[in-house]
Amino acid sequence: MKKLLLLLGVAGFITSCTSDNLEELHPTAPPCDTTGVISFANDIQPIMNLQCGTNNVGCHINSAADGGCGFANYTDMLDYLVSTTKDTKFLNTIKHQNISVSLYMPQGTSEKIDDCSIQKLEAWINRGKLNN
Repeated sequence: MKKLLLLLGVAGFITSCTSDNLEELHPTAPPCDTTGVISFANDIQPIMNLQCGTNNVGCHINSAADGGCGFANYTDMLDYLVSTTKDTKFLNTIKHQNISVSLYMPQGTSEKIDDCSIQKLEAWINRGKLNN
């Protein structure tokens, strides 16, 4: 009887084991590749259109809208991003850091844009805000 109970206990323990590993249970997001981020039209404008409402007539459509922050095209972005101070303020508003909560973007939500988009915007700014 003791052998039977021991055998059932071992069998129950063995069948309860799985082969899951940490990577399968909690997959990580793929790394964000910013090495090729150099084009406003290809890399930055799609982010701005999707995340910053430039294809919504109420948000950042031109430099006269939303506090002088027009982001619908390259010229409007450069009209705002004229100095390292403005670059930093822009990045802080989308990163939600070192700035008043009332200035966080996008507005109307407590969520920030995705980290990869932020990294691409930062890379583009750091590489000289090229229009190619």
